[in-house]
Amino acid sequence: MSETVHFNMEGPILEENIPLDIALVALNNLQSILDKSYLALSEVQRITKKSRGEFKITFTEIRKGSIDADLDLIVAAVVVAQQTMPFLTALNAKTIWDLTRQSFEYLKFVLESVSKGKVPTYNQNSDGMLVVNNGDGNTTIINHNTYNVGKETFSDYQNIAKLTNRGVDRILIDKKDQSGIEINKSNSAIFSPKTQVSEKQIELSCEIFDFNKHKMGGKIAVPAGQPIPEGDYNFELIGDQGMGPYIESMLKTRVKILCLQERSPNPFGGTDILRLQVIDIMR
Repeated sequence: MSETVHFNMEGPILEENIPLDIALVALNNLQSILDKSYLALSEVQRITKKSRGEFKITFTEIRKGSIDADLDLIVAAVVVAQQTMPFLTALNAKTIWDLTRQSFEYLKFVLESVSKGKVPTYNQNSDGMLVVNNGDGNTTIINHNTYNVGKETFSDYQNIAKLTNRGVDRILIDKKDQSGIEINKSNSAIFSPKTQVSEKQIELSCEIFDFNKHKMGGKIAVPAGQPIPEGDYNFELIGDQGMGPYIESMLKTRVKILCLQERSPNPFGGTDILRLQVIDIMR
């Protein structure tokens, strides 16, 4: 079974020749996005040689002047025939496309409010569906597949959105009879949520295990029992500081630093620490 969708990428950088790196970013990430819908519906963890034979995407026609093509989403007939459990969502080319489109709409729904500084919240209703409040007074109801695919494909859409800073005006994947996926110069910014730096300084007892003298930053390991959750974090030095004490500190198992948190709103709830801005190392 197959489903044909239209793919179009246009912009000044594509008017004469098509840079291969630009084309590969778009197409590789599109493949990744569609693969993740297939994985969710087939309830397997990764694409294997066998699964690639069961689900593939082919170009049926390419037109010049931009990257303009028809894509066939093909699911092997044997896979469709093997489905015997009526309570499972059917696995075919149409349901893969529908899940891809729905997860993109869900992502846009939360990212548009996150770009305004809002934080989405999630609750499960009695039917097992997720009720998503975008933090701006609007709600939508989605299933877990839509949530999971949206979360898994966020980074793919971020990669595609970055092309709008490289001479691409628009990337569109759609069908004639329904809305699809569109990333353009007007909406690409929502895929890169703005960060905020906290005003409160915190003191951490941690291990500095990597330092880059060119970037004036590195990585630290924060153990349990600190003001922030246990884990590895990126950090950068701020203010007029020398790199010597930080390089020397890598010989120690534990040092104390004074820092600020640079946080990024998480479209899937709460905020994430993007990096730590280090003010001083305690001697």
